[in-house]
Amino acid sequence: MNPKANEELGLERIVFFSDAVMAIAITLLAIDLKVPEIAASVAATELPRALSDLGPRFMSFLISFFVIGIYWMSHHRYFRFIQRYDGGLIALNLLFLLFIVLMPFIANLFGQYYYLPLGMSIYAAAVAATGLAMGALWWYASHHHRLIDEHLDEQFIRARSIALAVPLLFLLSIPFTFVSRTLAVALWCTLPLVSIAVLKVAERGQRTHHASPETGIEKGETE
Repeated sequence: MNPKANEELGLERIVFFSDAVMAIAITLLAIDLKVPEIAASVAATELPRALSDLGPRFMSFLISFFVIGIYWMSHHRYFRFIQRYDGGLIALNLLFLLFIVLMPFIANLFGQYYYLPLGMSIYAAAVAATGLAMGALWWYASHHHRLIDEHLDEQFIRARSIALAVPLLFLLSIPFTFVSRTLAVALWCTLPLVSIAVLKVAERGQRTHHASPETGIEKGETE
């Protein structure tokens, strides 16, 4: 097998393994959602209250589901431009997956202790750590075109770093958890969507419609 084929196979194994880990983590989020067990004689009156009590756990599940989903999308996009790998990339990818694997536990902690600033702060810090690990992975791969195509535009590389806005703003939300839980959760719900919108605008604005002679990839191409 030639070296290029070995590189492609190695990258495929990294991506497939990462996809599997994220798929398992996103599935495990639902384990904490259990149907209330209520006696039939009082179910009509007690079920609404029991479902209401599950509200924080559902909120934790939904936020965590979309957080992992957005990080999976970012991981997928980054690896579209990574053409080689080395030990450093593998180590950073494992670090990113470490935080992904912890997410079901962190989500469970938040769902159970949502009323405590500490529970919310730990959740925000965990999401931020996951995003920073993702950002470190992209920086390592793209710095001086270490593991990406040498013709990839520098502006495009920097634009993709805008994804760091999510973890940084999650960190900034930690003080709000001690002031207003509602405000902190509102920030969490909007930040990923805002970051995706800003990233799309930045990438659309820098497209030059000139394909690379080596790769056929347009500068700024994202899909």
